[in-house]
Amino acid sequence: MKKKSLRVLAAFLAMIAAGSAWAAGPSARGETYINLFGGNTFFDQAAGLGLGSSNNGGVAGLRLGRRIDAHLGVEAQVAAAFAHLQGEVKGGSAGQYSGAVIGNLYAFASPSTPYLSLGLGASSNLFGNRLGRSTELMGVFGVGYQQFLGRHFGLRLDVQDQMLFNSPVLGGQNLNDVQVTGGVSYFWGGSDHNAFPVISPKGQ
Repeated sequence: MKKKSLRVLAAFLAMIAAGSAWAAGPSARGETYINLFGGNTFFDQAAGLGLGSSNNGGVAGLRLGRRIDAHLGVEAQVAAAFAHLQGEVKGGSAGQYSGAVIGNLYAFASPSTPYLSLGLGASSNLFGNRLGRSTELMGVFGVGYQQFLGRHFGLRLDVQDQMLFNSPVLGGQNLNDVQVTGGVSYFWGGSDHNAFPVISPKGQ
């Protein structure tokens, strides 16, 4: 039920971002950033990881990226999610380690804006290890929002659906892990983050 609610929220935020007009005026572009984040991963129950009723675990990670244009950015993301096994192997770890290259499509040209995320990467997790696989192909679809707090710092919220492809579960469907995170970003370089255009007097 939690995952269904999260997916409804993600779809709602996606519609807001997709339906927003491309904002006119000066844009934030060219800045490089690092984002430290933490949150929770809701693992797909179809994987049968033996996590009990909670079926989720904490996650921490790092993103390094660049906003290359007013509405387009790219970043590398690495994360580690941890959960504790229940039952006969209670106390064991069901970690998921992942890395991905993600493109962000910003709804507004301003520094504070919602965005859509789409990426591709790999995941190493307990389910794949049980099948003799070191990694599995992972697709990322997400929505998020970043809020600037001055020239160099900002806050960020992300909801990602991480799809593990070619997983031999019952019915042949892909596994979907939902990851909800919040974090702090540090920015450097790029254009000035003005909310409105600066108009010079005529003749200057």
